[in-house]
Amino acid sequence: MKTRNGVTTSQAAIAVVVVILLAAVAFYAAFYLPTTGPTTTTTTSSVQGVTPQTVVVQRNAWSPDMDPRETSTIDVAQQMYETLTYIAPNGTVLPGLATSWTHSSDYTTWTYTLRQGVTFHDGTPFNSIAVVYSINEIVKFGQGDAPDVWDTFKSATTSGPYTVVITDTQATNEPVVTAAAYAAFMFSPHILAYSGSANDTKALHSWFLALHDDGSGPYSINATGSSISKQTIELSAYKSYWGGWKAGQISTIIVKLVSSIPTAIQLASQGQLDWIGVGGQFQYVPQLLQAGLQVKSAPSFSAIWLLFNNQHKYLNNTLVRKALLTAINYQQVVNQAYFGYGAMFPGIINPGKPFYNANAPSYPNAGNLTAAKALMKEAGYPGGLNVTWTVTYSTGSPFLGTAVQVLNTYWKPLGVTLVAQGEGFVSVTKQAGYFNQTTGAPFSPGPISYASTSKAQDIVLLNWVGATADPWLVPDELFAIQNAPYQNDILFNWSYWRNSTFTSLLNQARLDEANTAVAQPEWNKLNQMFYQAAPGWGLFAENQVWVLSAHLQGYVPNPYYGFDYIFYYQLTYS
Repeated sequence: MKTRNGVTTSQAAIAVVVVILLAAVAFYAAFYLPTTGPTTTTTTSSVQGVTPQTVVVQRNAWSPDMDPRETSTIDVAQQMYETLTYIAPNGTVLPGLATSWTHSSDYTTWTYTLRQGVTFHDGTPFNSIAVVYSINEIVKFGQGDAPDVWDTFKSATTSGPYTVVITDTQATNEPVVTAAAYAAFMFSPHILAYSGSANDTKALHSWFLALHDDGSGPYSINATGSSISKQTIELSAYKSYWGGWKAGQISTIIVKLVSSIPTAIQLASQGQLDWIGVGGQFQYVPQLLQAGLQVKSAPSFSAIWLLFNNQHKYLNNTLVRKALLTAINYQQVVNQAYFGYGAMFPGIINPGKPFYNANAPSYPNAGNLTAAKALMKEAGYPGGLNVTWTVTYSTGSPFLGTAVQVLNTYWKPLGVTLVAQGEGFVSVTKQAGYFNQTTGAPFSPGPISYASTSKAQDIVLLNWVGATADPWLVPDELFAIQNAPYQNDILFNWSYWRNSTFTSLLNQARLDEANTAVAQPEWNKLNQMFYQAAPGWGLFAENQVWVLSAHLQGYVPNPYYGFDYIFYYQLTYS
């Protein structure tokens, strides 16, 4: 038996095996085994040199949905969870939990190098296993925007502790996908163990709804200060956050339900709320400025969409829909419903996004009643329709009730009377048919046949913003036949428009986005098709207006995230 430096070959082999086994155990313990559970009460008060600062934030509609796989409570969730990439206000893709990325020549395979030294709120390390787990969970759960955000997703695999390979079925701008405002959050692979769930569907969803979290973001839910019954969520700074902490940063965020805008404005004026949205009631702006508060306004990628039920009687007639859209005075809608804090736009792409065309065909900004009546006559209704329709909208956007009143003014000469029906967003979702017909659970695909029933909406006004910056996403969600396996289902396509030619061209334009010379004519044709078919229309692009305490500094508008929802970690309190 040979020896080397006094060690036999067999001893060396055994030693190597032991080392490998120990390394494997250490790897397993670090990457797989749960710790005691997510941290919920740590704050920066224990960080030397950092003075605790608390910000009280208004939310105008209550939602405890903290499920990072599909949540619509993005303004809260994005404080606790992070994405692999981020998009700067100027549209540049920036590193997030991933520090760099490369792609194959056909843009179907992307390799991400992950940030090291990051931990989840339960104390376990962020790594490639967590990324693969998170993406697979989001795709498998398949709720909210996930089916559209990840529609080209094929697989995610680890190629090292801090390297992940994401493969798509077609050319995809993956860094935009992984920067999605929601449906792309990373979370700990130990959530099943903490929730006690035997599966990752209903039971786990309930665990999140009970105000639990396990992300890597700068804040985590403080179970002590949060209360579902009091409709309050308290977030505390995660002291081990990889970005570090410095003096002046916000250590505690208290999110309170204040549904009344006048009440919120009064509380802000008295210094009891540090951040509020005015919900379209901009007549209060002078009062707020006089109280010494900051009023910030900036364009966003959200828009107010009018969606016709293309399956209902009368509204299934293209000429009727065009007549209604021709009659609207859009400038008056913006002025009365939104006090001018918005901009009209043509086509299917929001201003500021790639391939937007300001010269796309459009309806007259001031409306044309004569032309509208001529279209109605051509449709076979020379005396108008003599109908009453319900316009459904979310009470989270109360100004939409005023928009319905304005629409009513311009549609009455066409024989259309509108009834405004403001509901919570979950109720709006269920009336639109985006719910499980057996269990009644919202945000679950429902059959497209529901659109032809008497229970379905007539018209909905939807305050909508895409989860990603891709111009394809919003028209796909609102006006396209959904991709398999949802092609016969209702998701957010609440116009129920079934135009396969439009859908095919839309998907082709997405494929060609890397080649502007090819894609721009395709988007122009899509705008033309949309105008001619009139399944709905964008009433106006919405400006976001926030009211801040004079103490808050560092707010920079970013239209790529929800309705320009702020990342509080970026603020300082002086």
